[in-house]
Parts: sequence; C-alpha cells; structure tokens
Amino acid sequence: MFKTKGFSSNSSLKRRGVIVDAPDLPPSECEFFITAAGIADTEKIEIPDEKGLDFEVETLYEESGDTANIVITNVKGIGKGTAESLETEGITTVDDLLNADPEDLSSKISGISPKKVSEWQTNAKTLVKA
Repeated sequence: MFKTKGFSSNSSLKRRGVIVDAPDLPPSECEFFITAAGIADTEKIEIPDEKGLDFEVETLYEESGDTANIVITNVKGIGKGTAESLETEGITTVDDLLNADPEDLSSKISGISPKKVSEWQTNAKTLVKA
C-alpha cells in the first residue's frame, strides 16, 4: 500500500510504502520521495549531467538539410491517397509542395481547397525546421 505523508498529497513529495500482507515478509513501512530525478530516499537529489537520447531531428532525414529528398507523406495531413493525387500533378517531395502555388494546385486536384494546400505547406515548413 502507498500513502502520502502530510495534509495534502499535492503539497509534499514524501510518500510512504507499507507492506500490509505478504506471505514471506512481516508488516513494515518505509518513506521515499518523488523527485525530478525519480524515486529517492531523500528530498535533496542531484540530477546527473548525462543526457538520454542525444540526437537531432534533422539527422533522421538528411544531414544536408535538403528538402528535395523528404517524402511527401511525412507531412502532417498527407496520406497515401493524397500523395498519389499530388504525384499525378508532379508533387513528389516536400520541396515540390513548398514551391507549388496553392490556387493552381487546388484547381487541379478534386476536393482540395487552396486553404488545405496552404495548411500542408505550413506543416511541411514545420517538418523542414524540425
């Protein structure tokens, strides 16, 4: 069983673990703290300088930052079917999408508004910046 220590569970990081019923252990209690570094036996904890996963998002696509090689389906809002429609109009990469005129492209693809194309372009810019 776990309990909070003090009047309010939100005002204190101190917690209490209680063994109530265990076949091989006697009843017992211990106190622990929930800290920024995890669970500890004291409130004062030093957070290590080591970083977890240390990578840059740009390296997941192309290290050169070239937008011509990013696949169009990586853009939020563009699925396989839409990508096929865009491909028939010559839009196969993020670079192609960013250089397209929203009015012109929307007139060539049925059911797509200029606002939707602009939204895709905004999402593509966000993807390139990430």
